[in-house]
Amino acid sequence: MTWGVLNAAMLLGVLGAAVPVVIHLLNRRRDPIIEWGAMQFLELGRRARQKLKLTEMLLMMARMGLLAVVALALARPYLGGISGGMGALGGGASRDLVIVIDGSASMGRATGGTTARAEALKGARQLVSGLKAGDSVAVLLAGDRVRGVVDPSSFDLAKVDAAIAGLAKVNGRGSSDVPAALAEAFRVLERTQNPDREVVVLGDGQRAGWRPGDLGRWNLVRDLHKRLPVPPRVWAVSFGGGADGTADAPNGSISGVKVSRGLVTPGLPLTVSGVVENAGPGALTRMAELLIDGVPAAGEAQVVGPLPAGGRGRVEFKTVMTAAGSHLLTIRLGGGEDSLASDDEGSAAVEVAAALPVLLVDGEPGREPLSGETDFLRAALAPSGDDAPQVQATVVTLEGFKTSSLQNKSVLVLANVERLDLDQSAAVARFLDSGGGVLVAPGDRLDLAWWNAQSWMPAKLGERTGDFAARKVVAHPAPSTFTGPVLPPFGQGESPAMGEADLFAYRRLEPVAGASVSARLDTGEPWVVEKPQGRGRVLLLAGPLDAEGGTLPVNPDFVPLTHEWAFHLAGGFEPRAVKPGEPLVFDLNPLPDASLTALAVLTPGAERGKAVVVRAAGVARARFEGTHEPGVYQLLLPEPPGGSAYAVVQGDDREGDASPLEPAEAGKLAEGWPLRFEADASRLAAEMSTAAQGGGGGRREVWRWLVLAALGALCVEIYLTRRLVRGQGLA
Repeated sequence: MTWGVLNAAMLLGVLGAAVPVVIHLLNRRRDPIIEWGAMQFLELGRRARQKLKLTEMLLMMARMGLLAVVALALARPYLGGISGGMGALGGGASRDLVIVIDGSASMGRATGGTTARAEALKGARQLVSGLKAGDSVAVLLAGDRVRGVVDPSSFDLAKVDAAIAGLAKVNGRGSSDVPAALAEAFRVLERTQNPDREVVVLGDGQRAGWRPGDLGRWNLVRDLHKRLPVPPRVWAVSFGGGADGTADAPNGSISGVKVSRGLVTPGLPLTVSGVVENAGPGALTRMAELLIDGVPAAGEAQVVGPLPAGGRGRVEFKTVMTAAGSHLLTIRLGGGEDSLASDDEGSAAVEVAAALPVLLVDGEPGREPLSGETDFLRAALAPSGDDAPQVQATVVTLEGFKTSSLQNKSVLVLANVERLDLDQSAAVARFLDSGGGVLVAPGDRLDLAWWNAQSWMPAKLGERTGDFAARKVVAHPAPSTFTGPVLPPFGQGESPAMGEADLFAYRRLEPVAGASVSARLDTGEPWVVEKPQGRGRVLLLAGPLDAEGGTLPVNPDFVPLTHEWAFHLAGGFEPRAVKPGEPLVFDLNPLPDASLTALAVLTPGAERGKAVVVRAAGVARARFEGTHEPGVYQLLLPEPPGGSAYAVVQGDDREGDASPLEPAEAGKLAEGWPLRFEADASRLAAEMSTAAQGGGGGRREVWRWLVLAALGALCVEIYLTRRLVRGQGLA
């Protein structure tokens, strides 16, 4: 038999038992004794005085006992491991139950004519129907982020049953995280009061959700369990649907949907790609189609398969966007039966700008045509006479570069800039944090100490090799070293044109932590180094982009390369693709009315959220925190211009693996604490009842008996008080 208390803090009230003693001692000190002549006729006899002292002592002990028993009752002590007749001392123990329901996409897989989600909800309602008055229930939905369906615990069992029934309309998305869900369940139980506590996990037994390889997190879960005043029993039940757990049809899924550019201009080619996977059983043949803002693109459908069980294939679509604004590109599988429809499509967001706004800061303007640091670059990005340029290039001198110059710009080019002042440097840092891209092309006017002190630079600038004035070739780009998302196409073929570009001088670059070298020179030195910074990206070249630095400006690949660099930098560092729980940030352009404080957001579950509008330094952004589930989020933009902005919250790729938790892994997770895996859902209620009456359970509160004891002590106190008063009266 074990024992404990549910509210240990109330044990401090036992110290109140000393109050009668303190009062007695204080009163003795304050009672004056006055001798007078007739005292001898009023003095009690020796036996009478002894009776009064005994009565006083018993009265004080009764009062002390009364206070102590009341404090113990408030601490809610219980006895554990009780069964049989002794179990009736405190009546049936009330229970606090937390039901954790797997909210992952795999719970919707059709097996045996039903789904694990339907079976789990049915089992949860049966558990609630078996509870009695005084029992409390909390319900948690375990997805990529744990969401409270009924939290805190409720004693209204009808309300809980209705909440569980309402989950039948919710389609699961993404993966589940059982360790996080158990930690949240323990947090709920910290605030409950009943002496018997249990957690029940209802899922499909998918290995990915249990995270058996994450031993550190499981050790933390066990530690949290031990810290609870009343550690609960933990149960896990898996629902497979059919008799043998085999899906009704092959499950095809789309994952890894990507676009070649996050920001494009009208008419610029765009590639959308994704991966089709077949989780089985059997071979899979489906039709894949591209949707633009939910509308199928004409002539873009293609057949995928047959793919064997466990196989995968890549699909790729090429399209051209014509309308400016935010657009959603979706690859969807159609045709044929599928056991899990929720993973049949994947999406990516893309921004279409009328023209990419680029700011060129010329550190050494030229007096003659094509003699300045940015003249060739401006001509390549926005050639004169082009009625619909893809890039809108603005050139300023270093002195003309103000904080306001970066407003509504996507890319900043610093060409042979000696150094920036404090305001300019702060503006660049804010620009990168907001998702802008920076290209640095060093020349012969650098303040090396200043540049190497900037934390956002991807490499340290070293000594110069070669002499610009001598115009002697010292190096060429090495196409065989081209890597990353931009340069590889320029290194293909037997004799790539970029390999013929002459460099007259360049700076040695020492990449910093987190940076990557996307191209080298034939000397082995880095030529192009880049690094993500904030939500943006910085790209550093080893030399300038003017005629003084070499023949690169007249190379046949110079124009397409500069365009690719500009759009690569403008794409930021995946600002519209985040993980569940990470905030979404939308840039608002044009600036909305100053009175606007929030915008509506439609979540993947068709719920309506609110994005807060934040303003700073002439820029407005909408920030949304409620990314609890993966999928597409749609921000409703204010008028004008109206419309929508899209963002995608990416799910866990492990959800596509339907492998169940192995028995050996389940046994490892259950070691050292009361976690039990129940294979038969129909036996769960009986097993829980048996465990509650067994050696580790059967807790019975004894506060009722303590209240009766307190009432008895009160009766004794009244009797002794009356006796003491009567005794003094007789004297």
